[in-house]
Amino acid sequence: MIGARTAPRSHRARKHHRQQTLVRLVGERDLGTQEELARALRAAGFRATQATISRDIVELGLVKVPRDGAHVYAPPPVSSGGGADRLRRFCEDYPVQAAVSGTMVVLRSLPGTANALAAAIDAARFRQVVGTLAGDDTVFIAVARERDTRAVVERLIPFGVMVEGAQR
Repeated sequence: MIGARTAPRSHRARKHHRQQTLVRLVGERDLGTQEELARALRAAGFRATQATISRDIVELGLVKVPRDGAHVYAPPPVSSGGGADRLRRFCEDYPVQAAVSGTMVVLRSLPGTANALAAAIDAARFRQVVGTLAGDDTVFIAVARERDTRAVVERLIPFGVMVEGAQR
């Protein structure tokens, strides 16, 4: 029983340290490709596959910026707009489809992007949202009351979220 609880915590700690290191590295160096990110992480003592690095880029909100004639990764810009801007940027970069089931709004996106989408929803602080739960490509949004689920979906549409079965 103890081993079953220790392994996930250890994994989360390694992931957190890897991601902190990745943010530090892109702030210090000009790293323009995922392969360059992988080499820099290996040099810092972390093993990471391309898929892991790709997920880290999305979860951390890393962006590519022009620097000295090239485009390199950089930490996400700090925006005064907060969560709404974060959600809008996510929906501009990735397709998101919504469906409603009772007091849940179910969002589907690309594999590996659900954590970043859930974090953007949380940061947007919709009044009716109790919380989010993310898998790999699916986010469940718990809504306080069933009658509020449609309002949450309507608030998501201007961000670019498509509603299943809707003719738009």
